[in-house]
Formats: sequence, C-alpha cells, structure tokens
Amino acid sequence: MPLINKQKHSHGIIALWHITEQPEQLQAMLTIDEFLPFKSDRRNRHWLAARIALQEAVGISNSRIIKNHHGKPFLSDEDGHISMTHSGNLAAAIYNSKANCGIDLELFDERINRIAHKFCTEEEKLLIPIDFYNGSLCLIWSAKEAVFKYANLHDIDFKIHIKLLSLDFENQMLEFCFCRVNPNITLKVYFRVFEQQGDKLIETSMLDNSKISNTECYILTWI
Repeated sequence: MPLINKQKHSHGIIALWHITEQPEQLQAMLTIDEFLPFKSDRRNRHWLAARIALQEAVGISNSRIIKNHHGKPFLSDEDGHISMTHSGNLAAAIYNSKANCGIDLELFDERINRIAHKFCTEEEKLLIPIDFYNGSLCLIWSAKEAVFKYANLHDIDFKIHIKLLSLDFENQMLEFCFCRVNPNITLKVYFRVFEQQGDKLIETSMLDNSKISNTECYILTWI
C-alpha cells in the first residue's frame, strides 16, 4: 500500500501518499470525486493521488468534493475542512473537523534560489541558518503556500501579507504574521521533511545545503 504516512493533528488527519500506480489503478480506488482525464498522465496521477490521500485522511465517508465560489474544495456532507497537494512522486491531504486548513508539498529544487526574491524579504532571510539556507527557502515557500490555501482570499502578496516571524527546526514549526486581514493574526505552520532512500521515503530532519542538493527531498507543510 503506497500510503506512507498518516498522522493525527489537533482536529483531524494528514495523509501522505507515494504515487506508484498508473492512473487507471488510482481511478479504480476513487470514490470522493468524479475524474475527467487530462491530456498528461503525470497530471492525471497527481490529481487522482491527492484525492486518494484525502480519502485516507477523511476515513470512511460517502462525501463528495464540492467547491465554493472561490474554487476552494469542501466535502458535501461533512462539517470539516480539507486541502490537497502534490509534487514529484508524492501527494498529500489534510482533513480538519473544526477549523480551516491548508497543506503544501514541495520537491526540493535548487532553482528556488532564483525566485526567492519574489516571496522572501531580506529580513526573513536573516532568520535562516546559513548551513540550511537552500532547504529553508523551499520550506518558507511551501509554508506560505499553505497559509495562502488556508486564507481562501484573493490578492495575497507572499512578501507583503505573509511575514515570517520565526523558524524553529527543533519543533518543526514556522510562525507567520498574516497581514491580509484586519487585525493581523499570527499563524503557526508545521512541517516535516522526507528523503528518498532507494525505493523508500524516510522522514528526516532538515538537510543541510550539500545534502539537500544531492538527494530527492520533499518538504510537507500544513496549518
């Protein structure tokens, strides 16, 4: 079974799925949504696997995915909130029975350095340990994506409206000031790091610059 990680959070479940199946195999498992194939097999696998992960997070349910006027997904007969993501060979989903949520998954790519100026301020970069600079940029990008999904608002500027306050590797958490609302609110985003080792995906601590650049590494963030 390619479900490689399933963990409880305060009001729900996060599920992480390793995509090894073909689209036809994933489609046979799908109960929560209607699948209309895309032209790309890769996109089909991502779309389907994210929903299979959601089914694992929600558990036994006859619910179906619907979307509000902003395009944000919800479950038709559940009171809770959901969010989905995919990257590389992984997909993930979060279910929260009480509060809004957001989740993001990123396969590390060194090219993140080229676009860092678009989402990370100079003040935020000062909070990053130099030996873990590359991975931390990817982590900040992913965490801000999770906040963006959580917020369910348009016109959010990652540099202006989502400001990093602290980065805590020990407790695997980032703290942000979300300035798109009045009054501003403080949000905690949690994270995990996974490293591909052969055919296995292993949870690990944040990798330093040299190691993260020479391995297949995924960063998962959620709120």
